[in-house]
Amino acid sequence: MDSKEAEAQLRLIEQAQARQRAVGSRETGWFLLIWGLVWLVGFLTSQFAPASWHIWVWLLLCGVGGGLSAVVGLRLGQQVQYTQTGPKLGLFYPVFLGFCLLWLFLVQPQSWQETAVFAISFLGFAVVLSGILLKVRSLIAAGLVGTALAVGIYLWFVAQFGLVVGLVGGGGMIVAGLRFFIGGQRRE
Repeated sequence: MDSKEAEAQLRLIEQAQARQRAVGSRETGWFLLIWGLVWLVGFLTSQFAPASWHIWVWLLLCGVGGGLSAVVGLRLGQQVQYTQTGPKLGLFYPVFLGFCLLWLFLVQPQSWQETAVFAISFLGFAVVLSGILLKVRSLIAAGLVGTALAVGIYLWFVAQFGLVVGLVGGGGMIVAGLRFFIGGQRRE
């Protein structure tokens, strides 16, 4: 192989890597958009709607969010192969959710805010574990920072917990998702 052929091969590899990053960014953006909307609507509903609505709104939102995430995940699985971790993470989250529900039942928080901060801390823990499994430091940082923010909001702004977490958490995920999605579109 001469130097021109090597250069051409290198360009092909760089183009393939750029396409891979674009797909990953766009798909990450979809997950953040989906769950950002779930958090925004769910926490604002929890803040302002009657307590009797909370469980039904959250069940509906989590069901829709989970379904949409499954569709995106299946689509992502066709474009990007995570042979080492994909199947493990696909099983990890449903099992983890089952344990989270069990622990919520056993602990029986006294308010919706306690339930929410407890669940957010579990989600943060799952994100940190995913970051460790995937060796992605940004996931580890996101799980730790998100949990710390939720606990801080709970401790200092409990009366406005739903409003602040909905706007900051859900809104932040939406903005981040749009940035990933738009950034992924530009690279294609």
